[in-house]
Amino acid sequence: MQLISLYDKFSPAIRDVRNNPCPVSTIPIELLQEIFAFSMTLKPAPRIRTGISFDELEPPGFQATALILTWVCSQWRQIALSMQELWCTMNIYKPKKYCVELAKVYLGRSGDSAPLNLYLRQDFCLDPFPNADACPEHNATVDILKLWVPQAHRWKSIFLFMSATPPSYELPKIPLGALSSLQEADVRFVKMPRSSDIVIEWLWGNIFQSPALRTAFCHNLLSKLPVAPFSQLTEFGPFLMAADEFLSLLSSCYRLRRLSGTISTKQISHRTLEAPIISPYLEYLNLHIGQNSPAILDQFSTPVLRELKLADRRDAALSEADSLAQLLERSQCTLRSLHLRQIRVETQMPIIEYFGRALHRLSSLEVCSLTLSNATFSERVISIFTPRLVNDTLLVPFPCLVDLELSPLVTPDGTISSMVESRSAAGAPLWAFECEVKHGPSNPTGHSKDQAVLQRLMRDGLQLDWELLNG
Repeated sequence: MQLISLYDKFSPAIRDVRNNPCPVSTIPIELLQEIFAFSMTLKPAPRIRTGISFDELEPPGFQATALILTWVCSQWRQIALSMQELWCTMNIYKPKKYCVELAKVYLGRSGDSAPLNLYLRQDFCLDPFPNADACPEHNATVDILKLWVPQAHRWKSIFLFMSATPPSYELPKIPLGALSSLQEADVRFVKMPRSSDIVIEWLWGNIFQSPALRTAFCHNLLSKLPVAPFSQLTEFGPFLMAADEFLSLLSSCYRLRRLSGTISTKQISHRTLEAPIISPYLEYLNLHIGQNSPAILDQFSTPVLRELKLADRRDAALSEADSLAQLLERSQCTLRSLHLRQIRVETQMPIIEYFGRALHRLSSLEVCSLTLSNATFSERVISIFTPRLVNDTLLVPFPCLVDLELSPLVTPDGTISSMVESRSAAGAPLWAFECEVKHGPSNPTGHSKDQAVLQRLMRDGLQLDWELLNG
């Protein structure tokens, strides 16, 4: 008894003697708080590392960073429990029953007024109307949403990846106007329009009533954009929109800085053709143009555009190529990054003709990425990007080109590696190169020279995806 009482008396002093010499114990509390807050910077879709065991490929079901901090020592636990903001971020992947209990703990420690950042991602489920048997995550998803919705007035950002949408009668009702503090919303669905409409009606009507909303993404098969005050948005990403809707967005969202989406097949009305629409603050534009979509780049002007990503699925080779050049000239913008993806190329001749004319129009580019596919390209296309001497001067076409994808190719052995190696020697190396190679008549056995050179370039840092077809 005497020994126990002596231990209780002197144990705090013994603990301090042992802990004080540790460097981590000398860190000021204010600095520890900053480190803890920085550690809560999470992404909804964390990148998966390579070169690790299969068991570690998936992120944890609940990224409980704040909880882990409380397990280090008593000092860290006291600091973590005193910081409500640490418990306001919940990142849940493949929700399970224990995630519901952790969500209760986090909500209990987050206080009553601190803003909440909520991320929930389901695994893929092919059943559009799931139950607990078809989708094991179904019950946990519903229970977590029932915990989150009463705190809707605190939502600052919400990210939902719903591969299996609960039926409407299981979804907790969101009071009208409850999401008044919401600044960022990102809702994604698997291609299930019927089940997606359930969440659209449940969530989107409230999302767009938030006066604080600045960023919104809706990755689904919307039949039309929801009615909303888009003028306040600075970043918007609808998955699918008609050409008229796209132009309406540009005219009403004068604060918009980033816009991405897919243009559907609906034709542009005559009213929209009267004058180009000016989007004064748009810096980033990512467009996927559908197979039967109308010309769209002729309809607007973007004076501060810096990055353009354009994926064209129409049959005509580089349908928007001339429109792109006119857009740049009309806008007088200094485009820094261009990612051009032509998916349904039928012949290589328009490609050769266009890029022969386009060199001077894209002289301001710092980064260029090009993808051409569905045609059979020859060494003539490769020669477009190969440095050559012109009047004793070395001309490097598209010196900013860092990412090139051509598929498929029919070239003599050594043609591809000569292009890649000569660009590197001229100071314009490719960072990534992807190709599929068919055996040409002069090379029935493969491209041994190309393989040898490209393997050496890979060791020097080239990201290469190389595939030989027909063998």
